[in-house]
Amino acid sequence: MKPLVAHVGGIFIYSENPKELADWYTKHLGIQYEYTSEFKAYYASFFYLETASKQKRYVAWSILHTDKRPTYKEGKVFTVNYRVHSLDDTLAHLRSLNVPIKGQEDHDEGRFAWIDDPEGNTIELWQE
Repeated sequence: MKPLVAHVGGIFIYSENPKELADWYTKHLGIQYEYTSEFKAYYASFFYLETASKQKRYVAWSILHTDKRPTYKEGKVFTVNYRVHSLDDTLAHLRSLNVPIKGQEDHDEGRFAWIDDPEGNTIELWQE
């Protein structure tokens, strides 16, 4: 089977106090965050060179307010974002395995969809 996931795109933590949590990660782990008012998020980017294409890529580590978490989830959650080669192919494959698609949106930065793993953890799929 052809790989559907290309890379980890990001980790998203939802918090009632994102600034305090970002400050904690900075103090305790040395992660330096930038703030974006557009998304009301604190984020850090970890860059790497993609092996096959030699393209510069990044993994986003973001802390967002809980009002930004996927709307179908209740309680405290985090999201792992996977960059996919083709969102359409990935969703078709998941549907063939009876995996419910929780939502799908298109934005300037790409196409997104959400599913849950068997334990209820949120997975965000992203086609750049």
